[in-house]
Amino acid sequence: MAEHSTLVVGLDIGATKTIAGLVTKSGGLLRSLQVATSPSPPAILEAARALCETLIAEAGAPVLGIGIGSAGVIDTRRATVIHANDNLPGWGGTDLSALSTGGLPLVAENDVRAMAYGEAMLGAGSGYDSLLCVTVGTGIGGALIFNGEIWPGANFSAGEIGYLAVGWDGDEPLILDQYASGPAIERAYQAATAAGERPPLTEISARAHTGDEAARTVITHKARQFGVILAGYATSINPQAVIVGGGVPQIGALWWDAFAGAFHTHLPPLLAGTKLLPAALGVEAALLGAALRAWREVRA
Repeated sequence: MAEHSTLVVGLDIGATKTIAGLVTKSGGLLRSLQVATSPSPPAILEAARALCETLIAEAGAPVLGIGIGSAGVIDTRRATVIHANDNLPGWGGTDLSALSTGGLPLVAENDVRAMAYGEAMLGAGSGYDSLLCVTVGTGIGGALIFNGEIWPGANFSAGEIGYLAVGWDGDEPLILDQYASGPAIERAYQAATAAGERPPLTEISARAHTGDEAARTVITHKARQFGVILAGYATSINPQAVIVGGGVPQIGALWWDAFAGAFHTHLPPLLAGTKLLPAALGVEAALLGAALRAWREVRA
């Protein structure tokens, strides 16, 4: 059967944008469409469905299924969002099976798990039996891959490192999501500057690369803190490789070198061979991973 004779649709629903694409069975992305994610769950579903319908109409070949990677904790058996944070208000409880078009089989997965599956099959994790995949951006998410399969956990939340308690803020526990994410860097920069301004992460990164010492110090300090914490988490799981992606690593070598140095320094000697790898598939990772999950479904 020719590579493009049948296709699936991959869909990535994130807090800021929704991307859909036509994907071949080998993971080739033929065409993609993108819209800004609405703050309204019904509008999100309507826009996502419209993207899918447009791609199916333009495919020029049979489309066999739809794979969804979505923000939130996803009950993969029912294709339902069972929990979502404030980045997508009201998203919890959403039935993603409503996105099925023309009776096509549909699979739904958390977006970080979809990203991890994509990296395992096509990206930086190819060839490894066990992976810890982490995204660092507006929040911090994680996923586990064992023997080529997503490990869901008892309640579909295995690997969610963002909820890991890393300290205390007075009497309240401080979780990693609040400690090393993009907004955490922004807050730390705000506290470190006399003017008390809080520019976005992209601006802080630009300032760091043009000699702003406060920006450089905050970025490297937060990167080292994250490296130490991730080393401890990886020690408890003992994967062959750790893959890290998301918006924060896009700061570049300033962040990555400080992070990787701390990670390797704080791994126990027995785990010194653990690979630390940047994610390879970029913004399309979750879309591709979701599409590959759909391919597995239609071939089953």
